Amino acid sequence: MPLLYPRARARRVRFTVAVSALAQVACAAWAQSPLTTTEPGEATLPAVEVQASPIQAERALNMDPVLSRTVVGERQLARRQASTVFGVLDEVPGVSVNGGPRASGMSFNIRGYSDNEDIAVQVDGVVKGFEKYRFGGTFIEPDLIKSLEVRRGAQIESAGALGGTVVASTKDAADLLRPGQTLGARLRVGWASNNNEHHRFAAVYGRPSASLDLLAAQSTRVGNDMRLPDGDTLPLSAVDTGSQLLKASWFPHDDWTLSASWLGYHDQGLQAYDATAGAPGTFGDTQRRIQDETLSLRAQWLAPDDTREWRVTLGQARTRVRDHFEPGVNKTLFANAITGVVNDDIDYQGQTLDTSGRIRLLGAEAGGASLLDLRLGLQAGQQVRSSTRVTANAQINRDLYPGGFNKAQPPGDKQQTGVYLQADWRSGAWQVLPGMRWDRVDIAAAGSTAEALRQAVQATRVSYQRSSPSLVLSHELVPRRWTVFAQWAQAFRPPLMDELYSQNAYGNCNAYSLSNGFRVPGYYTTPGVSNGVSPVPASGICGDLYAMETSRTTEWGVSTRQPGLLGDKSLLSAKLTLFRNRTDNLLESLVAVPNGQGALMQPGVEQRHGAELEAGLEGQSGFATLSYSRIRGHVFDGEVTEPLTSAPGDRLHLSLGWRWRDVEAVLRWQRVGQRLVITGTDKQQRNVIGTQAGYHLLGLSLRWQINRFVDVSLNGENLGNSEYLLNNGFGNGPGTQAPGRNVRLAVSGRY
Repeated sequence: MPLLYPRARARRVRFTVAVSALAQVACAAWAQSPLTTTEPGEATLPAVEVQASPIQAERALNMDPVLSRTVVGERQLARRQASTVFGVLDEVPGVSVNGGPRASGMSFNIRGYSDNEDIAVQVDGVVKGFEKYRFGGTFIEPDLIKSLEVRRGAQIESAGALGGTVVASTKDAADLLRPGQTLGARLRVGWASNNNEHHRFAAVYGRPSASLDLLAAQSTRVGNDMRLPDGDTLPLSAVDTGSQLLKASWFPHDDWTLSASWLGYHDQGLQAYDATAGAPGTFGDTQRRIQDETLSLRAQWLAPDDTREWRVTLGQARTRVRDHFEPGVNKTLFANAITGVVNDDIDYQGQTLDTSGRIRLLGAEAGGASLLDLRLGLQAGQQVRSSTRVTANAQINRDLYPGGFNKAQPPGDKQQTGVYLQADWRSGAWQVLPGMRWDRVDIAAAGSTAEALRQAVQATRVSYQRSSPSLVLSHELVPRRWTVFAQWAQAFRPPLMDELYSQNAYGNCNAYSLSNGFRVPGYYTTPGVSNGVSPVPASGICGDLYAMETSRTTEWGVSTRQPGLLGDKSLLSAKLTLFRNRTDNLLESLVAVPNGQGALMQPGVEQRHGAELEAGLEGQSGFATLSYSRIRGHVFDGEVTEPLTSAPGDRLHLSLGWRWRDVEAVLRWQRVGQRLVITGTDKQQRNVIGTQAGYHLLGLSLRWQINRFVDVSLNGENLGNSEYLLNNGFGNGPGTQAPGRNVRLAVSGRY
C-alpha cells in the first residue's frame, strides 16, 4: 500500500530532536543545581525509603472503601505489558471492553453502559471525547501512563457520565528515578508472538533541582495482522502506532505544584471502517489516519495543615480522523465507479476548565471527634466537531455533499458548564457526604444543518439544564476494620450532536423510526402518519424535540481491611458492592405519540442491577487479587420489554503472585460467562435474543531484575489458545473473534 501520509515520519524526527534538546537542558541544569545542596527557601524532596529487594511491592488492590473507585497502578501496567489500556482492566469489577481488538474499534463498557457518551474519559484532567459512526475513539498508550482510575456509576465530579469515568494520569520523572538519582534514561524493546509486533519505548527524565521535574518519552508499535486460535489471521488488524509525552512540573514552594503535559498519538493503515461491530468490514475498509493530542496545564495548592486545598486544570484535546476510500483498491460501500475516490475528514476539538477547592469548616481538636470539609467545584468545557466528505464526482458533491457537508456526521458546537457542592462530615464512626450538582448544556448546529433548521423555522441551538443531588453514608462497624456504606445519586445525559442533528434516514428522525417500525398503535394507514399528521419535521431533523435521559442509582455494600491476618506483614482488603440503576427517557426510544398530532415522546426505560466484588491479599513474599462482577437488566422501548443485551457476561478473575529478591511471577485465571446477544429479528421486526458462549483465559507474567540497570519481562495472554468472541460494540450482536495465544517479551535498560 502506498504511503499516504509521509508527514508521520517527519513528525517522529522532530520529536526525537525535541527529546534530545530537553535532555541537554536537563543535563545542564542538573550540573548547575545538584540536589545535594539546598539554597535557603528552596523546596527539598521528601525522603525516599529504599527497600532491599529490587522487586518492590505495590498494593495488590487500590480501591476506595466506600465509593466505587479502583486504581490500576504503574506496576500493574508495567507487569501486564498490554498494547492498549483496555488490556489491563480485566481485574476491575464491572468494567469490560466493547468492540475490538482493533485500536479504533475498542471502547469502555462500565456496568453495561457502552456508548462513548456514557463513559467519560480524562487524561491529566482534560476531558476527551469523540463521536463517529461505529468508531471507538479512545487512544491512550499504556507505557506513558502511571495510573488508571475507574469510577463506576454517576459521581459528583463528572457530568453526563451515567456509566462512569476513566481517569488516566501520565508519568513523571519521580516515578522513574531510582532513589538518590537526579537524571535517568530508559530504553525498552519488546516483541509479541501473535502478530510479530515490535515495540520500542525510550524516555529521558530528571529532577535537576528540588523544584523541577522533567520527562520526555516516546513509544512505537508496529505489527502484522493478529492471528486467531485456528491459525487464520484477523483481517485489517495490523498495528502502526506511535505516542509521545512531554511533561514538566515545577514546585515553587512546598505547598504549590505547577505542571504542563503534552500527549500525542498517531495511527495509520488499512482498517475496517466499522471497527466496533461484530463483523467489521460490512461497510468496507478504509486507509485511515488518526491523530490525537492532549495539552494539560495544572496547578495545585495544599495547605501545610491539610485543611485547605485548591486545584485547577486548563486543557485542550483534539482528535482528527481521515478516511480515504478508493474504488478497486479496497472493499467499500462508499467509493465506486460513480463516486470515485471518497475522502472523509472529522475533526473533534475540546477545551476544559476544571477547578475545585476544599476547606475545613470544623476541625477535630484534641479529643474531638468531628470533622467537616466543604468541597466546591466549577467545570466548563466546549467541544467543536467539523466534518467533511468529498468525492471525485463533482455532481455528487453538489447533490449529496454540498460544500463537503455530510448529513450522517453533522458539525456542531457543544458547551457545558457545571458547578457542584459537597459536604464531608465525619463524626465518630459515621461519615455523611451530601452533594448537589447543577449543569447547563448548550448544543448548536452548524453549517448546512443550521441552514435547514432556519428554513423549517426550528431552533438551531438546544439547551438543557438540571440539578443532580447525591448522598453517601458510611459507618464503621469496627473502627478501621469493617465499614458499611450506601449511596444514592441522580444524573442525566443530553443528546449527542448525531442524535440531535442527523437528518432523515441517517438518524431516528424519519417515519419508520418514529413509528417504531410501524408498530405503534394508531399507525394503520400511511406509514409514519397518524390522523393525517406526520411526526417528521419539515427539516428531517428532530433537534429540540429530544428530551434528555435521566438516571437514578442506588448502591450499598460492605468493605473490610484486615492487617496481620496471615502474618505480621500481611494485609487483606475486600469490598462487596450491590447496585441498582434506572434510566428514563432513552434517547433511542424517540417515537410519535400514538393517535397524536405529530407530538413525540421517549417512553424507553432501562433498568439494571448487579454485584461487584474486589479483594486483595498482600504478604511479605506474595500477593493475590480476586474480582467478580455480575450485571442483569431489561429495556423497555415503548412497546416491548427485552433483556439488557449490552451487559457483559459474569466475570471472575483471580491472580496469584510470588516475589523473590530478583524475580516476580504472576499467574492469572479468568472465567467469563455466557452473555445475551441479539441474533436477528422475527417477522414482527422484534429482536431475537440468543446467547454468546462463555470462556476461560489463562495468563502469566514473569519479571527478572538481572541487575539495577537491566530487567527482562515475559507475559502470556490466552495461553490456552481459547476460541471466544468479544463484546459487540454496535447493535449488541455476537462479537468479533478474539486473538489466539500471545507471548510478549521485553528487555528494559535504564540509567
